[in-house]
Amino acid sequence: MPSKPPALEGLRALVRDLDAGSRSLPHYPQLPMLQQVQREWSEQRSELQVRRSLRAEAPADGGPLNSAVLVQRMLDMMQATSPGYLRHFIDYVDTLSWLQALQDGAASGADSAKPKRTRKPRQTPKG
Repeated sequence: MPSKPPALEGLRALVRDLDAGSRSLPHYPQLPMLQQVQREWSEQRSELQVRRSLRAEAPADGGPLNSAVLVQRMLDMMQATSPGYLRHFIDYVDTLSWLQALQDGAASGADSAKPKRTRKPRQTPKG
């Protein structure tokens, strides 16, 4: 049997420690600079999403009740009246879409884990 790579063994040891709730793992202190960078990154990402959504064009042949036209009009109006709320709204929708994708991924993973049921052949009565 070939020996296992040391990196794989290290990963397995880490997983065992985490599963066991090991106290031997180092606890890192909260870093104020890290929180500031995370906050700035979040703001930049929100700003990028707002710019992307405002730059998107509604279909030219869409009628007054076309959903893409209505969404674009709503985003333009939010940008004009309350840019801060628009950023908050975009973050909220982004979080919801991320949670939906996470839920869909979990559901598809659960479906693939189920074994396929096979039907028994139908037995015809002898006669």
